[in-house]
This record gives sequence, structure tokens and C-alpha cells, in this order.
Amino acid sequence: MTYLKLGVSALMLVCLSFQSFADENNGQQDGGVLLGASRVIYPGNNSRGVTLTVSNQVSHPFLVKSMVLDESRQHGAPFIVTPPLFRLDGGQRNTLTITRTGGRFPADREALNWLCVSFIPPKPDSVWDENKKGSVGKGNVSTIVQVVPGSCIKLLVRPPSVQGDSVDVADKVSWSVSGKTITATNPTPFYMNISQASFNGKNLTMDKSYIPPFSDEKYPLPGNEIKGTVKWSVIGDYGEIREKTFSVK
Repeated sequence: MTYLKLGVSALMLVCLSFQSFADENNGQQDGGVLLGASRVIYPGNNSRGVTLTVSNQVSHPFLVKSMVLDESRQHGAPFIVTPPLFRLDGGQRNTLTITRTGGRFPADREALNWLCVSFIPPKPDSVWDENKKGSVGKGNVSTIVQVVPGSCIKLLVRPPSVQGDSVDVADKVSWSVSGKTITATNPTPFYMNISQASFNGKNLTMDKSYIPPFSDEKYPLPGNEIKGTVKWSVIGDYGEIREKTFSVK
């Protein structure tokens, strides 16, 4: 079955002022581009691809550029996005189709890739800036060179052996303290997507907002206490957030 996992509001606002790729951060500004999901689940046995809508919520057009990167975001992943580059007029929407082209992914756990969407706005003197009135002469023809980063959302390849939702097994995640480090251990085949975490009321500093399957993530201990309570929130397939607690003894 081909499916997407929608966020709580079913739409993720991708603001035009983003200066770097975001790990599922939602912006709140006037206008922007809406993606139809906050993450994409790609069934490992799917050969037909999955789709995602892109909607332009402002009056001027954009060129929309999409690609899929691997977990490190340093290399391309074995997927194609069609159309890879297209014009999206104000108030219009289009559909992206993401199709796997090969690659080997684990059969016993999820694999993380990133669907990255960037937006190229018209310059004020561009021939395709439809907000500019009057005739277009040679003096105000320009080349569009500025690319506005949009967002990277998770594209999770989920093999048939992995069933259910990460929030249903999040209680299996354990936490421990050693020295100046607090460690989260994920014994499940799911990526645990974390919206926030704290230890004894002090927020943890996290370089990335997830714990990979069958892996540990270490964070700086926020203070000198070695016993107490971890409170953390996990994000499910449909964007739902559930708060969890764990007692460190």
C-alpha cells in the first residue's frame, strides 16, 4: 500500500525565510509554500512510488526544485522526484512523485533519507515576476540566481517486517547517565523522532532530533544530577506527539 504520513494539521508550512534545511520544523509566517505531509513513509516493497502535494500560498510564482538525499544529506539517494524542477504559480498546487530507483535497504529496520524541497523566487526585475506591472524591457531582464532553501522532511523506507507506529513502542526506549553524558537507547526497528527532551526539568541539547533503530544517542548532561526523570516527546507517523517519562536511578 502506498501512503503518506500526515502531520496533525495535515500540512507543514515551509517558510520562505528558512536559511538552512530543517528537521521537520514548522514555520509560522505570512505566506509560504505548503507541503502535504511532515514526513513520508515509503513501503519497502513499493515499486510504484508515493506522492506529495506542494501548494503555493502566495501571489507570486516560484520554481520548485526537489531531490532526495541520504541520511547524511551529503549524497544523493536512490530515488527520483518528478517533476524535479517546475514553476508553481501563486495560489496553485502540484504533485511530486517519489520513486525508488534501486539501492539496498535493511530488511529489519527503517532507513532514513531526506526529501529536500527548495524554492527559487523571481527577482523584482525578472521577466516572470508577475507582480511587476507594465512592459518588460531589456533593462529589467535578469537571471534568477538566488535559491531559497525550503525544507528537508524525513523519507523513511519501512520494510514489510516492520509493522505499526513508533509511538506504540516508544516505552522501550531507555535512558542512562554516565559521567557528564546522558544516553538514550532505542532497541526498536523504528526511528524515534523527538520533539523535545529534558532531565529533571532541564532541556537536553540535541544535535539531531531522532534516535536511529537499534542505536544509542548521547547528549551532554544538563547539570550535575545523575538520578532523576527524563521527560521526552515522540512524534508518531501521523504527526501526533506523545509525552514519555523514564526514571534514571
